[in-house]
Amino acid sequence: MNLPEFAATGLRAWLLPRVQALPGLSTNSFVLDLGCGPGAWLARLHAVGFRRLTGIDCTREYFAADDYATFIHGDIEHSARAELGNFDLITAIEVFEHMAKPESVFAFASRQLGPGGYLIVTTPNIYSLRVRIRFLLSEKLTWFEQVANPEHVHPLVIEAVKRQILPKYDLALEKLLTYPEHGSDGTRWFARLAERALSMALPNDLPGDSLCLFLRKR
Repeated sequence: MNLPEFAATGLRAWLLPRVQALPGLSTNSFVLDLGCGPGAWLARLHAVGFRRLTGIDCTREYFAADDYATFIHGDIEHSARAELGNFDLITAIEVFEHMAKPESVFAFASRQLGPGGYLIVTTPNIYSLRVRIRFLLSEKLTWFEQVANPEHVHPLVIEAVKRQILPKYDLALEKLLTYPEHGSDGTRWFARLAERALSMALPNDLPGDSLCLFLRKR
């Protein structure tokens, strides 16, 4: 069954082998997907052998992965103290930017992760050179405009998260990647050309459309 993936095209396919390569993680690991929607990410994990799968979302009607995953109806912004168990991996794919209280992602995950467990957060990347230049010229922040996605509320500010949020929840940032790794595939050719030219003079260390944070519980 091909379930709709409400995320950047190709993001979950790119993320899957990187999850499989995480030290200490196996197909016997307990996995929880926050904001699971129809269960598309759980379906990908199941297809490569993961069997202890759980998804949580505030909407039940779209979930279609009952054959191989447990569904929990809940809102992590208002259920941060709920005890579900110790998970080895928690994922929040394109969830952070939708939340009025995005810190809840880290608070909730920290309580549900076992020692050494992983949290993976993906969210639109405001650090690419393309996004920064557009904001400089137009004061419009890509992915956070009414015409782009009216449901997007908060961009992720890396330094603020590292300084103010992660220490509170015993989480450490192990790796920071962007997808696509070499910049946006969807940008028009002249914009890509301009970005490459400008990158010779300006830093573009995080070029992709999505930020991907790999965190671990201390």
